[in-house]
Amino acid sequence: MLEINKIEGWDSFYKSPNAFGNPYPELIHFLEEIKIKRNLLDLGAGQGRTTIPTTKLGYKVTAVDYSREGISIIKNSLEKVDTEVADIFDYKISQMYQIILLDAVIHCQPEDLERESQLFKSIENKLEKDGFLLLITHQWDMREDHLIKLFNKNYQSLKFQFNSHIVHSFIPPNQIEKSSMEMSFMCFKKIDRNE
Repeated sequence: MLEINKIEGWDSFYKSPNAFGNPYPELIHFLEEIKIKRNLLDLGAGQGRTTIPTTKLGYKVTAVDYSREGISIIKNSLEKVDTEVADIFDYKISQMYQIILLDAVIHCQPEDLERESQLFKSIENKLEKDGFLLLITHQWDMREDHLIKLFNKNYQSLKFQFNSHIVHSFIPPNQIEKSSMEMSFMCFKKIDRNE
């Protein structure tokens, strides 16, 4: 369970418009290229940086975040979107999804390998065959190497497709200068283990 002051911190952060900047063009391009767009689960959706443009691309999006402020912004920006205020580790994925997205959220959580393992197992079980798990995480902690090895060992129906490096620039709330972060955009595809 999350600490109240951490939730309040994110609520306060999300009161600033476009707190984390624009969506990653590389991610939006990948999602545009998918011919038949069905549904997408955005875990850790924040203010809807990715939820809003993917809904406009034609995906039926479910946005989950523990910030009431972030979810409120999403609801006020879109007519048709499913939202839930919840910790991504406690959220029960109740349906199958074509795409499940963790956009810059895993590295914001306290390291808890057991909870991560449960989350990834749930994602593996609720991702459609030929669906995609899209993970975006900071590069500086070499998290991507750990995740690729973890998936190869424990989640064998989620096959690594690519790891694209992204430099994301934005002006954080209450700042004047632009901030840049090096990110990894990782893609895993759900396959039939019998193939």
